[in-house]
This record gives sequence, C-alpha cells and structure tokens, in this order.
Amino acid sequence: MKKILLLITSGLLTAIFSGCGHTPVRETTLMAVPPLKASAGAAAQRAGNFKKIIAPLAVKGITVYPAAFAGRLENSDVINTILQYGFNRVYCHLTSEQELNEDLQNFIVLASAKNLPVELVFSQRDFYRRYYGNRLIRNILIQYPDLFEAVTEAVKFNAELPENIRISGITVILSPHLFNSSNVARIRGHLYHWGKERYGIGQDNDMLMRESLEYAKKIAKIPGLPELTIAVPDFFHEAAEEKKLSVGRIGDFAAIAKRTAVISSANLPSKIPASVENELRSMPKKQQMLTVIRLAGHTSMDSGRLRRRNWRDFQNSVNYTIKKLSSQPGFGGIIISPLAVVEYLRQEK
Repeated sequence: MKKILLLITSGLLTAIFSGCGHTPVRETTLMAVPPLKASAGAAAQRAGNFKKIIAPLAVKGITVYPAAFAGRLENSDVINTILQYGFNRVYCHLTSEQELNEDLQNFIVLASAKNLPVELVFSQRDFYRRYYGNRLIRNILIQYPDLFEAVTEAVKFNAELPENIRISGITVILSPHLFNSSNVARIRGHLYHWGKERYGIGQDNDMLMRESLEYAKKIAKIPGLPELTIAVPDFFHEAAEEKKLSVGRIGDFAAIAKRTAVISSANLPSKIPASVENELRSMPKKQQMLTVIRLAGHTSMDSGRLRRRNWRDFQNSVNYTIKKLSSQPGFGGIIISPLAVVEYLRQEK
C-alpha cells in the first residue's frame, strides 16, 4: 500500500513539476564606450586598416552576443560596424533558447539585406542536463533543454524565417573539459568529472570526450540542419596525439562537420600560431580550419585569451597571426570574439 501511495504521489508531483524549463540567458558584456574616445576620423581609419589586413581571408568572422545589445543598440548600428571592419560572417552566440526570438529574426533579416551571413553558436557549457538528488527528486525538477534540443529549436526557428532568408550555419562548441563537478551516480544523460587526475584511455576525461563526439554526430543528423561547424579548444588534439584520450583529434571533428574551428588559448600574439599549428597540419586534405581568437576584456596573463592593450597592439596581433598561418593549406580564416572588445579598442583614445 505504501509503495502504491508513493508511486501515486511521485506521479502527481512529476505531472505538476516536470518538463522543460527555459535556459536562463547568461550575462554578456555590452559594447562599452571608453572614458576617453578617439576622434571619429581616427576610429574610421583604424577600421579601414583592419579591413585591409583581413581582406585576403576566405572567412572573416566576428562573434556577437545578441543579449548584449538587444534593446540597447540598433541592429543597423551593429551590422554597419561589422561591415566597416570588413568581417564577412557573423557568429551569434546564444546562451539560451529564449534568444531564438523576434529580436534575433530582425537582426538576421537586416544582415541578409546587407549580404552578411549569420551563423548561430551554441556551447555545450550552456545546454546540458544537471541531475541532483535521488531519482524521485530528479523527476520533479524542471529540466532545461540540452544541446541537441536547443539546436533542434534553432532548426525550427530557421525554417520559420521570412521567405528566402535563412541562417548560414550552426556552430556547436564542444566543451566537456568544463564539466568538472563529480557525479555520484552514472545514469543516462550524466557526464563524468573532467580533471587533471582523470586523463587516460577509458577514464573519465576520455569517456567525456567520447560522449561529446557521439553527441556531435547525433546533432549532425538533425533533419534540416544548416552547415555545421564544430568548435573545440586547442588542447584536445594534442591530448589525443599523446594517447591521453582515445578520441579528440581534429580529424575526428572534421569528419562530422562542414567546418571545424579551433579556439586558441594563447594570451600573447606570438603564441597563437603555435597553439593551432598541429591541428592545421593534421587537417584532412581539401578541408580547412578556422582559428578562433578570443579577446580579454582586460589585460591578463593567464585568462586563456589574447591580452588587450590598445588598438595598435590588437591590430598587429591579428596581422601577425594571419601572416604566420596563411602558408598552411588548412587555414580557412579567423573568428574574433567578441565584437564588444574590438569596438572598445577602436574607439579608445
């Protein structure tokens, strides 16, 4: 009898509380204005010089976070700024499926009118299942959409855009190394604990990488999916080459997606080429790889992002990277992230 009552109670609670909630929008940084601004002429000249530097590249990407400017900046201002730099592809990084909304549609429509392709970006860190407590507790907690479900929603969103307007692709950032909370029990949908002591074939880090790779394959099979890009950190390939992981080579990801991108963890311009050269040399023939350069919002020695000093330093860093990597046949272009820091530097006196 007690067992029956428990089952009934569990069922009622599940009916009331379970289901998919909405992933909270992660905080992002608005395109800030520096306290001392350069003249309009100087800012325009900087953008013109930068445009010449990246002109030879096939893919000249810039990352924006729609949550940072929605309702604060006009879409036309953001798009005109992007075009002024010479970027030819926009990577809209969404931190919640709630951002698949009218604001994003308006941005895509306006970008399309300017012949500016827009790609949506989803990171594994933002869309994954979290489990707490025993099975009864897990049943009554609202679950947020996971990465597969978020991308599926993006495909539906794409299909409902106005006629002849579509997103140009979807980028999925695989980040199993960020799942560093230990799990009490291994159940379906759970992830292992990534840590320094857990490297090795068949150990937690390896299992995490295997699950992420299989998950990417599952996403690649979503009907109606636009061109897929898989983005990964720059140390996965080396770990697999050193036999610390059974999968994770750049070729594993290139076999799944139309494009691959490697996120450089360098915080000095001299280190960016070296951080991605092994991946470039290992790219399958006739396939190209994008290099992602992340910018720090402040000077930093250990953030894993390129330290920002001033506009000249940033411009020289990008120019140096392009010259060093252009001789590699697998080099397909760059993605710089985020636009907020680039614009701050351009306007800074």
